[in-house]
This record gives sequence, structure tokens and C-alpha cells, in this order.
Amino acid sequence: MTDAVSLAGIQKSFGSVRALTGASLEVQPGEIHALVGENGAGKSTLMKVLGGLIKPDDGRVTVNGRDVTGWSTSEAIAAGIGIVHQHFMLVPTLTVAENLVLGCEPKSRGGVLDHRRAAEDVRKLSAGTGLSIEPERLISDLSVGEAQRVEILKVLFRGARILVLDEPTAVLSPPEVRELWAVLRRLRDQGDTIILITHRLDEVVDLSDTITVMRAGKTVARIKTAETTPAEIARMMVGREVSLSAGKRIEPLDEPVTANPDQGLVVRNLGVVGSRGIRVVDDVSFTVKPGEILGIAGV
Repeated sequence: MTDAVSLAGIQKSFGSVRALTGASLEVQPGEIHALVGENGAGKSTLMKVLGGLIKPDDGRVTVNGRDVTGWSTSEAIAAGIGIVHQHFMLVPTLTVAENLVLGCEPKSRGGVLDHRRAAEDVRKLSAGTGLSIEPERLISDLSVGEAQRVEILKVLFRGARILVLDEPTAVLSPPEVRELWAVLRRLRDQGDTIILITHRLDEVVDLSDTITVMRAGKTVARIKTAETTPAEIARMMVGREVSLSAGKRIEPLDEPVTANPDQGLVVRNLGVVGSRGIRVVDDVSFTVKPGEILGIAGV
């Protein structure tokens, strides 16, 4: 079977920074393929190469068996590549329908935008994908989850059959995540190909068919999801064993924490275990004095 997407030996540097050092990706038609790695591993850069946003220094890109290395963004869109970015690219003062048809507007006999036809086209696409949204609503009035539906509809409206979603659940609530997963599975079952960039390993295991792991600009593994575990994926991402469970026991607080306005806020040895059983805060201490602004930095 010809791969829907194949990137081989991709090299890309920005000045002295080597972002990609021989990265590769093979995605079969009609699958949900997870692309995982730590921040800075090169995931988004590799997808920008696929989408024509940047040109590789070396390597080969093929889509449906055709060599498209170095192509432009417009050529990628015309070939059915649709990238849904983590930060939405919608015009807030326009309606859903106006955003979807922007650049390819259906015109009336007078040469102006045919609003009725645009709304009908959006309703038809919305019904066929399960991404329900009213065409006449303003983008500025939408929730985050609704805005993301519009972003996905926008690339589908332009004929995308290969969708790239960059951290799509970063700002979604749990019900919105479940709704998105149902939509992506429906699109896959209809024959679309989906590349999912994420660092949430539980989502990777629940949703994807195949996983590609990147580390420090390189591809280090390609595995079937059914043949691995979150712990193994994490080990490949960082290059060492990683504990996904809490270590030492964290005793719950017997009393609520109160702040003294005269003393400020004092935190000592704070530990938090998240809903997935992973320690998300471990032995953190800090002090904030009255009237002080505390900056917190990290990687």
C-alpha cells in the first residue's frame, strides 16, 4: 500500500540550531497516526515541512506516492493537506460561514458573497462530519471547543483528506475531548488520514492506530499502538526509564490552606498527583510577600 504521507531523512536548521536531524514519518491512508515527543523534539517543525510552511535542507517528502519536496503551502492545500494549528487562525468579527469560505467565496450574480449558499454549504459539511455549528454565529461568540470545530471544518471545506492536528486537546474540557475523538474516528472511518501531534500519552493509546516517536530532532521509533504501553512510549521519548505513577505517598491536607494578608503566601514541599496518577508537582517551595509579583519559570 502506498503511504498517504512519507517523509524521509528530513534535515532542517535555523542558523546554528539543528531542528531536524534525519527525521522520518510514514503514515498509511485511513489511519490515526500519533506523532509524539518532548517539547522541542521537532514534531511541529516536521509538520510545517509537510504543509509547505518551511522547506527542508535535505530529505524527501512524498504524498500519495508523489514527490512534493519543497512544495508551497498553496500546493499542499490543493493536494488535500489540512493543518489545524494549536493557536486558532480565525477572524473573530466574521461568522462561521464567512470564515469557512474566506478566499473561495460563493458569489451571487452581482458578484458579492452569496450568504445563503455559504450557510447551506457549511450546514451540509457540518452534518456529514458531526462537527455541529451554526453558520451564522460570530467567531467571537464561540467557546474554545466550538472554535476548534470551525478550524477543522475550514480545512475540510477546502478538500483536506490528510489532517494534521497540533495539540488539539490542550485547551479543551473532558467532554469536548470526547466529542473531538468521536469526530476524528468518524473521519478515519470515512477514509481520511489523521496525524495527531500530542504529548498526552493516555490520549495516544486510546485513539491512535500507529505511533511515531521523535527525540531531539530525530525519529527514534515507529510502532503499532496495540503493541506498546504509555511507559514504553515515555521511555522512547526521553531516552531513559520514566515513572508514570506517584512515588512517595502524598498525605492529603487535614485543613484548608489559608493566606495571612500580613505574611503573604508561603508554600513548602508541595506535591500534587494528577487525575492520571502522575505526579505533576513534586516538592515545590516558594514565598510570595505582600504586594509582590512572583514570576515562575521552567522548562
